[in-house]
Amino acid sequence: MKAFLATAVVAAVLVAGAGAAPPPTKTPGVLTVGLAMPAPGFQVGAVRGRRVVLAKGFEIDLARILARRLGIPRVTFLNERYFSTLLNAGPKDWDLALAEITVTPPRSNRVDFSRPYLAADQGVLVRRGLTPTPSSIAALRKLQLCSERATTGAQLVVKRIKPTRKPLLLGDPSDLSYALFTKRCDAIVADAPTLAVQQRQAPDRYGRLVGRIATHEKYAIAFEKGSSLRPQVDAALRAAINDRTVEQLRRRWLGVDTTKLPVLR
Repeated sequence: MKAFLATAVVAAVLVAGAGAAPPPTKTPGVLTVGLAMPAPGFQVGAVRGRRVVLAKGFEIDLARILARRLGIPRVTFLNERYFSTLLNAGPKDWDLALAEITVTPPRSNRVDFSRPYLAADQGVLVRRGLTPTPSSIAALRKLQLCSERATTGAQLVVKRIKPTRKPLLLGDPSDLSYALFTKRCDAIVADAPTLAVQQRQAPDRYGRLVGRIATHEKYAIAFEKGSSLRPQVDAALRAAINDRTVEQLRRRWLGVDTTKLPVLR
């Protein structure tokens, strides 16, 4: 861990540069980060109102590392109850948002994005006892599917899978997990990395992560349109990817490499 932090400090000097102007955050010396908790492995913790009082996970560590590399001494987190709120057009009260946000053309019309930091196809996590195990999109079509409302997973269910039964689209990831555990759903369709962590953390509650549907999605950091902070964050993120800091975080928090899951066609 000490070597990991030392690398980050060196990178901060290289990115920020000696005598450079402080990054243009909304509050000087503070990086305010928008979240959409909870997301297993990525961001979990405690929230009071919108203020996050305790947080840990892949994206939490990534935010802190980026702040350190930019020479920003403090990081605070604000939680949005609904993921879609992060992607609304207009001014934000946070500097950047980290919430497993997939880059899409419609979203790019409302917010700006950094370079991608993680590839994320859609995954399929089934309930315990489901037989036979679905191995194709045609097999998924016959199941009671669940997904989170206003996500790329929900769009995939409605527009590509087109199940014969009306899918259950919920507004909270925790509700999805409970629906699968109580067998209101046969399978969840959602971002594969998130489902992999969820299944690994509670294997007794769920069935298998049976595969992925190749959508070639990528996660990126979101900013309000025209953010003057974005180029500096992008440079720090590029350095963190190149020196494999992001890969170290992925292994620590997510574990499973979901690109190796079988593809459902």
